[in-house]
Amino acid sequence: MPIQVRFGGLGGQGIVLAGTMLGEAAALAGLHAAGSNSYGAAARGTTCRSDVVVSDDRIDYPHLRRPDVLAVMSQAAYDAFAPSVADGGAILFDEFTVKPGAARGAHHAVPATSTALREFGSRQAANIVMLGAMLAVTRVAPVDAVREAVRRHSRERFVETNLRALEAGLALAGGRGAAWPHVCRDPRTCD
Repeated sequence: MPIQVRFGGLGGQGIVLAGTMLGEAAALAGLHAAGSNSYGAAARGTTCRSDVVVSDDRIDYPHLRRPDVLAVMSQAAYDAFAPSVADGGAILFDEFTVKPGAARGAHHAVPATSTALREFGSRQAANIVMLGAMLAVTRVAPVDAVREAVRRHSRERFVETNLRALEAGLALAGGRGAAWPHVCRDPRTCD
Protein backbone atom coordinates (compact mmCIF):
# COMPACT_ATOMS: atom_id res chain seq x y z
CA MET A 1 0.00 0.00 0.00
CA PRO A 2 -0.65 2.44 -1.46
CA ILE A 3 -1.72 0.77 -4.69
CA GLN A 4 -2.56 2.79 -7.78
CA VAL A 5 -5.20 1.39 -10.14
CA ARG A 6 -6.22 2.75 -13.52
CA PHE A 7 -9.23 1.53 -15.49
CA GLY A 8 -9.12 2.53 -19.15
CA GLY A 9 -11.49 2.14 -22.05
CA LEU A 10 -13.97 4.03 -24.14
CA GLY A 11 -16.76 6.27 -22.92
CA GLY A 12 -19.88 4.16 -22.54
CA GLN A 13 -18.03 1.03 -21.31
CA GLY A 14 -18.61 1.80 -17.62
CA ILE A 15 -14.98 2.65 -16.88
CA VAL A 16 -15.80 5.49 -14.48
CA LEU A 17 -18.39 3.31 -12.73
CA ALA A 18 -15.81 0.53 -12.15
CA GLY A 19 -13.42 3.04 -10.58
CA THR A 20 -16.18 4.52 -8.43
CA MET A 21 -17.13 1.07 -7.17
CA LEU A 22 -13.52 0.24 -6.29
CA GLY A 23 -13.04 3.53 -4.44
CA GLU A 24 -16.30 3.08 -2.54
CA ALA A 25 -15.34 -0.49 -1.62
CA ALA A 26 -11.99 0.65 -0.25
CA ALA A 27 -13.72 3.29 1.89
CA LEU A 28 -16.29 0.75 3.13
CA ALA A 29 -13.40 -1.50 4.18
CA GLY A 30 -11.83 1.27 6.25
CA LEU A 31 -9.10 2.02 3.74
CA HIS A 32 -8.23 5.43 2.36
CA ALA A 33 -9.16 6.04 -1.28
CA ALA A 34 -8.89 8.88 -3.75
CA GLY A 35 -10.06 8.93 -7.33
CA SER A 36 -10.24 10.98 -10.47
CA ASN A 37 -11.67 10.47 -13.94
CA SER A 38 -10.98 11.78 -17.40
CA TYR A 39 -12.82 11.40 -20.68
CA GLY A 40 -13.06 13.16 -24.01
CA ALA A 41 -15.51 15.94 -24.85
CA ALA A 42 -17.78 13.42 -26.57
CA ALA A 43 -18.11 11.07 -23.60
CA ARG A 44 -19.27 8.03 -25.60
CA GLY A 45 -16.66 6.38 -27.79
CA THR A 46 -13.64 8.43 -26.74
CA THR A 47 -10.79 7.22 -24.55
CA CYS A 48 -11.48 7.59 -20.86
CA ARG A 49 -9.87 6.57 -17.61
CA SER A 50 -10.76 6.19 -13.97
CA ASP A 51 -7.91 6.34 -11.46
CA VAL A 52 -8.12 5.06 -7.90
CA VAL A 53 -5.44 5.27 -5.21
CA VAL A 54 -6.04 2.90 -2.29
CA SER A 55 -3.98 2.89 0.89
CA ASP A 56 -4.15 1.67 4.45
CA ASP A 57 -2.62 5.00 5.47
CA ARG A 58 -3.40 8.62 4.69
CA ILE A 59 -2.98 9.56 1.01
CA ASP A 60 -0.80 12.63 0.59
CA TYR A 61 -1.06 12.87 -3.20
CA PRO A 62 -4.43 11.75 -4.56
CA HIS A 63 -3.46 11.36 -8.24
CA LEU A 64 -1.79 8.47 -10.01
CA ARG A 65 1.84 8.82 -10.85
CA ARG A 66 2.39 5.39 -12.42
CA PRO A 67 -0.37 2.79 -12.14
CA ASP A 68 0.54 -0.44 -10.37
CA VAL A 69 -2.46 -2.02 -12.06
CA LEU A 70 -3.97 -1.15 -15.42
CA ALA A 71 -7.29 -2.72 -16.42
CA VAL A 72 -8.08 -1.81 -20.03
CA MET A 73 -11.07 -2.53 -22.21
CA SER A 74 -10.14 -0.84 -25.50
CA GLN A 75 -7.15 -0.75 -27.81
CA ALA A 76 -6.96 3.04 -27.62
CA ALA A 77 -6.78 2.90 -23.81
CA TYR A 78 -4.11 0.19 -23.93
CA ASP A 79 -2.04 2.22 -26.37
CA ALA A 80 -2.43 5.40 -24.30
CA PHE A 81 -1.93 4.03 -20.80
CA ALA A 82 0.18 0.84 -20.97
CA PRO A 83 3.50 2.70 -21.32
CA SER A 84 2.91 4.39 -17.95
CA VAL A 85 2.57 1.18 -15.88
CA ALA A 86 5.01 0.97 -12.98
CA ASP A 87 7.87 -1.50 -13.05
CA GLY A 88 6.55 -4.76 -11.64
CA GLY A 89 3.00 -3.69 -12.39
CA ALA A 90 0.18 -5.68 -13.96
CA ILE A 91 -1.92 -5.07 -17.04
CA LEU A 92 -5.30 -6.77 -17.35
CA PHE A 93 -6.65 -6.44 -20.87
CA ASP A 94 -9.96 -7.45 -22.41
CA GLU A 95 -8.89 -10.06 -24.92
CA PHE A 96 -11.98 -9.35 -27.04
CA THR A 97 -11.02 -5.74 -27.74
CA VAL A 98 -7.27 -5.41 -27.08
CA LYS A 99 -4.22 -6.75 -28.87
CA PRO A 100 -1.36 -6.13 -26.44
CA GLY A 101 1.97 -4.69 -27.48
CA ALA A 102 5.38 -4.56 -25.88
CA ALA A 103 4.49 -2.65 -22.71
CA ARG A 104 6.12 -3.42 -19.37
CA GLY A 105 4.18 -5.32 -16.73
CA ALA A 106 2.75 -8.81 -16.40
CA HIS A 107 -0.12 -9.08 -18.86
CA HIS A 108 -3.33 -10.91 -17.95
CA ALA A 109 -5.78 -11.71 -20.75
CA VAL A 110 -9.32 -11.26 -19.39
CA PRO A 111 -12.32 -12.46 -21.43
CA ALA A 112 -14.48 -9.68 -19.94
CA THR A 113 -16.56 -8.88 -23.02
CA SER A 114 -16.80 -12.53 -24.08
CA THR A 115 -17.98 -13.50 -20.60
CA ALA A 116 -20.56 -10.70 -20.51
CA LEU A 117 -21.89 -11.69 -23.94
CA ARG A 118 -22.04 -15.38 -23.03
CA GLU A 119 -23.50 -14.99 -19.54
CA PHE A 120 -25.74 -11.94 -19.97
CA GLY A 121 -26.30 -11.60 -23.72
CA SER A 122 -24.84 -8.09 -23.74
CA ARG A 123 -21.51 -6.29 -23.37
CA GLN A 124 -23.04 -4.09 -20.69
CA ALA A 125 -21.62 -6.00 -17.70
CA ALA A 126 -18.08 -6.38 -19.12
CA ASN A 127 -16.79 -3.57 -16.89
CA ILE A 128 -17.96 -5.41 -13.77
CA VAL A 129 -16.43 -8.67 -15.03
CA MET A 130 -13.16 -6.75 -15.43
CA LEU A 131 -13.53 -5.28 -11.93
CA GLY A 132 -13.93 -8.80 -10.51
CA ALA A 133 -10.91 -10.09 -12.42
CA MET A 134 -8.81 -7.13 -11.25
CA LEU A 135 -9.93 -7.75 -7.70
CA ALA A 136 -8.98 -11.44 -7.90
CA VAL A 137 -5.51 -10.58 -9.18
CA THR A 138 -4.75 -7.69 -6.82
CA ARG A 139 -6.87 -8.19 -3.69
CA VAL A 140 -6.84 -4.40 -3.42
CA ALA A 141 -10.17 -4.39 -1.53
CA PRO A 142 -12.20 -7.04 0.29
CA VAL A 143 -14.69 -8.88 -1.91
CA ASP A 144 -17.60 -8.21 0.46
CA ALA A 145 -16.92 -4.47 0.35
CA VAL A 146 -16.86 -4.56 -3.46
CA ARG A 147 -20.17 -6.44 -3.48
CA GLU A 148 -21.67 -3.72 -1.30
CA ALA A 149 -20.26 -1.00 -3.57
CA VAL A 150 -21.79 -2.78 -6.58
CA ARG A 151 -25.16 -2.80 -4.79
CA ARG A 152 -24.88 0.90 -3.95
CA HIS A 153 -23.83 2.06 -7.41
CA SER A 154 -25.99 -0.12 -9.64
CA ARG A 155 -29.45 0.81 -10.78
CA GLU A 156 -31.95 -1.44 -9.06
CA ARG A 157 -32.70 -3.46 -12.18
CA PHE A 158 -28.98 -4.19 -12.71
CA VAL A 159 -27.95 -5.11 -9.15
CA GLU A 160 -28.29 -8.89 -9.53
CA THR A 161 -26.71 -8.90 -12.99
CA ASN A 162 -23.78 -6.82 -11.77
CA LEU A 163 -23.26 -9.03 -8.72
CA ARG A 164 -23.23 -12.08 -11.01
CA ALA A 165 -20.79 -10.29 -13.32
CA LEU A 166 -18.50 -9.54 -10.37
CA GLU A 167 -18.54 -13.21 -9.39
CA ALA A 168 -17.82 -14.21 -13.00
CA GLY A 169 -14.78 -11.93 -13.00
CA LEU A 170 -13.55 -13.36 -9.71
CA ALA A 171 -14.00 -16.88 -11.08
CA LEU A 172 -11.87 -16.07 -14.14
CA ALA A 173 -8.85 -16.17 -11.84
CA GLY A 174 -9.90 -19.51 -10.37
CA GLY A 175 -11.51 -17.88 -7.34
CA ARG A 176 -10.49 -15.20 -4.92
CA GLY A 177 -6.74 -14.73 -5.04
CA ALA A 178 -5.87 -17.92 -6.88
CA ALA A 179 -3.04 -17.99 -9.41
CA TRP A 180 -4.04 -16.39 -12.69
CA PRO A 181 -4.46 -19.09 -15.35
CA HIS A 182 -3.20 -17.05 -18.30
CA VAL A 183 -0.27 -14.75 -17.71
CA CYS A 184 2.04 -13.94 -20.56
CA ARG A 185 5.38 -12.33 -19.90
CA ASP A 186 5.81 -11.31 -23.53
CA PRO A 187 2.54 -9.53 -24.35
CA ARG A 188 3.10 -9.89 -28.08
CA THR A 189 2.50 -13.64 -27.73
CA CYS A 190 -0.74 -13.47 -25.71
CA ASP A 191 -3.50 -15.51 -27.33
